[in-house]
Amino acid sequence: MTIKSGLLLISLLLPATLLMPVAFAETTEAQPNQQQSVTLKLENMTCAMCTVTIKKALQKIDGVQKVAVDYDAKTAMVTFDSHKTNSAALIKATTDAGYPGSLVTPISQ
Repeated sequence: MTIKSGLLLISLLLPATLLMPVAFAETTEAQPNQQQSVTLKLENMTCAMCTVTIKKALQKIDGVQKVAVDYDAKTAMVTFDSHKTNSAALIKATTDAGYPGSLVTPISQ
């Protein structure tokens, strides 16, 4: 192979390789948002430290993205990936930690 034919081959292949990442990026952007938020009403919260225990229990669940526990309202607002977990798993986690929960209002985003 001569230098001239090698350069010709590279020039023919180069544009195709530059377009491949763009095509890949377009396919990954088409995935829908699977984020969901729920509010749980919790029992047995007797002190502000209970919020830490509840938050840790919920954050251990695969797919949980955000947890906000409100001691005064005795609730937890949880945002999670609905393809990885569900509200029943969240309630089980709080119940297993000693704080039985129930679903207040599911909010789809």
